[in-house]
Amino acid sequence: MLQIEKICKKFAGNPVLKNISLDIKPGTITCVIGPSGAGKTTLLRTIGMLELPESGRITIDDEKYDFPLKSIAGHEPWPKTTIVFQQLFIWPHLTIRENILLPIGKNISSEKYKQFEKLAATFKMNSFLDRYPNQASLGQKQRAAIVRALMLNPKYLLLDEITASLDVQQATKILSHLSLIKEQGVGILMVAHDIDFALSIADKVIFMDKGVIIKEGKPYEFLMESENSRISKFIKDAFLGSPDIRIYTGVEEFQAYHLNLMKQLPAGSTAHIIGAVGDTWYTPMGEKYQEYVKLRIKKKIVWKMLMYEHGAEEAQLVKNNPQLNIFHVLSRDIKNMANINIMSNGIMILQIFNPIPTIIEIKNPIIAKSYLNYYDDLLKSSKPFEVK
Repeated sequence: MLQIEKICKKFAGNPVLKNISLDIKPGTITCVIGPSGAGKTTLLRTIGMLELPESGRITIDDEKYDFPLKSIAGHEPWPKTTIVFQQLFIWPHLTIRENILLPIGKNISSEKYKQFEKLAATFKMNSFLDRYPNQASLGQKQRAAIVRALMLNPKYLLLDEITASLDVQQATKILSHLSLIKEQGVGILMVAHDIDFALSIADKVIFMDKGVIIKEGKPYEFLMESENSRISKFIKDAFLGSPDIRIYTGVEEFQAYHLNLMKQLPAGSTAHIIGAVGDTWYTPMGEKYQEYVKLRIKKKIVWKMLMYEHGAEEAQLVKNNPQLNIFHVLSRDIKNMANINIMSNGIMILQIFNPIPTIIEIKNPIIAKSYLNYYDDLLKSSKPFEVK
């Protein structure tokens, strides 16, 4: 494990990192988010010991570094800890292949070259390995920088905003590759400017501001943040003006939305539902509810629902169609302010019932996946709903 304990760093007497502590476990991805100037990149450089902190401790497995230290000569943390910078540092006079193999030296063993071939195939690079950087796309050069780092067999990989200049398609490719690296047991710490990216891939998210860790937790906890105004504003601003968010209010819009959604969902779809405390979904559906139920049964749409409260309607649903209604009961100690639906087509719905029934629809599969992880976590602490 890579452990950072009470790290402090100053530049020209100004504190940039203030008593930072965090853990990075092998085979996990930790994303650091926060506003510009929060100290995110400095944290990465300090953990990689390109910048030495004034105080604190960094432990890399069984190697401890207690600061202050004048030098780490002879005890460098690399290549066990390796950094990929936003600038990439791809040499223009070398081909992509030569850039990747450069840290290995001229005498490359057959075993090391087989590792290179395997990584090139995994990252789908064979078609451009012999191009020069000016003949490669930014996404291709980004992959080259990551593979070059992996050739050093790091146990911990530090990534500095590696998707900052990539389009959505290229960023998605990098995301899938990072998941493969994680599966190989590498611990990844990544500074991310893209909130979608961070929330979809991370096992843990850290929010920094003014050199301090304000919050760390699972991705869905940040989407539901309401106590810390700095975090909630940051998340809100990140999604502000998104064309993927629509709001429907009032009984008529509420009913029309659900009937239309049921018509659009492919047959056999699944809706994962997390009910709110005091959930009254059936009431605003009114007379349209029976029409909705008939359509759901006809299309065999499955409800997998976690609920705090239940009554005769839930019991009747399970009794009539147990294969379409898989319900679990949550403890009321776990508070959830809105009814949450995660649809199998990547749409997520937040529903509030008082004082006016309101639907917030978010067409974002990345956020939907984050909330699906929330559902899975809650499911572990739930009990199956039994009809008596």
